[in-house]
Amino acid sequence: MSHLPAVTWVEPYAKAHEAAWDALVAASDNGPFLFQQSFLTYHQDRFQDQSWLVWQGQELRAVFVAATAHTTTAPDVLIAHPGLAYGGLVTVAQPKYTEVAAWLELLRAAWQAAGFRQLILKPVPRVFCRQPSEGLLFWLHQQGARLTGRELNSVINLTRPFRIGTWRRGNLRKARRHGVVVAATAADSEYAAFWDILTQNLLQVHGRRPVHTLAEICRLRDQNPDHIELWVARIGVEVVAGVVVFQDTHQGFVHTQYIAGNPFGKQTGAVDAVLAHLLEVKSAHFQRFSFGISTVHGEVNQGLLNQKEGFGATAETTDTYTLELQ
Repeated sequence: MSHLPAVTWVEPYAKAHEAAWDALVAASDNGPFLFQQSFLTYHQDRFQDQSWLVWQGQELRAVFVAATAHTTTAPDVLIAHPGLAYGGLVTVAQPKYTEVAAWLELLRAAWQAAGFRQLILKPVPRVFCRQPSEGLLFWLHQQGARLTGRELNSVINLTRPFRIGTWRRGNLRKARRHGVVVAATAADSEYAAFWDILTQNLLQVHGRRPVHTLAEICRLRDQNPDHIELWVARIGVEVVAGVVVFQDTHQGFVHTQYIAGNPFGKQTGAVDAVLAHLLEVKSAHFQRFSFGISTVHGEVNQGLLNQKEGFGATAETTDTYTLELQ
């Protein structure tokens, strides 16, 4: 009997594929929980999904996370992903490079047939991958893709000892003197209190609001209770600082999505108290801690970077590539 290899083919994502999509992401080498459909669809009012599936016969081998913004002036530019910090190819069972390259060629042909002239891709950074693989990056290089953006993330390996610097240790002593207490909370009232602090900080420093509204982050928390947490610092009953973490035990990371403190919280070292507590409690269950980027369009915010490096973080880049399709 002949055993011919199953035909490989690609198709756009549709709602009927949700269970297969989520199962692949949950088992994947590099697909964080943000790629689950329960998370991806929270902002479907702003983005048109343009994700794709890679099949080998009836087996789903990979997915490609991408979209276009409803308000875009360039609907023929495919972005992976405009509503997230990254996107692109998600694989399972560590495929060979020849397989990855063949899948990407099929996807490129499909994108061209769909009328896309350009791909802007922000690959999943290594810190968020259980099993990093750079086959996609090599394929992009081979196809003449341009590196069009590079930001600086700060990362701690939680499986190895790390040293908190003198300045940060001083802030932790200050927090203890002021009676700062750190705890996780799921209370809507404390989410609201922290969101007020966060919004004021972002408006004053950057002139913008948080990416997520309070209603959105609470809905995402309820849909992803194991993946999204708020840790607050209280002095008495007042919330003076907090950190929202996105975490994924399968991929092995904790990421500080939002960090903020009010003036009293900053004065009393409360922000550093939350971060130090997180590093202590999360090291038992996670391998890597991501502080997030300290750059805007490649320009370093030195104060922000100093804070993260004061906890022992080292630099890791997050990149953007542009590939012409036509």
